[in-house]
Amino acid sequence: MNDKPKTVSLYQFFERFPNEEAARQYFERNRWNGEVSCPHCGSLSVASVKSMKPMPYRCRDCRQHFSVRTGTVLAESRLPLQKWLMAIYMMTTARKGIPSTQMARELGITQKSA
Repeated sequence: MNDKPKTVSLYQFFERFPNEEAARQYFERNRWNGEVSCPHCGSLSVASVKSMKPMPYRCRDCRQHFSVRTGTVLAESRLPLQKWLMAIYMMTTARKGIPSTQMARELGITQKSA
């Protein structure tokens, strides 16, 4: 049996994550597996508030607004989730790592962000 992880091509990556919405859905699926829970109190009583765009969920118990980024390393980042996924892809597919200068150039971000 081959336990080697499957590598996707750059074309397949962009086919799978063509926009920010697809990236957000991917992060939500991996974080909550279909059942959104409040990162503040752990409650499953959550309302979807589509009009509240960076924080599209609201806990009915503690009344806090949150998103898939809340409580993660992505929380304070202003980079789009699609760029985060692209950075993860670049780091995991580069054989010897990737310099921050190259990552910044390819993602169109500052070297400090990379």
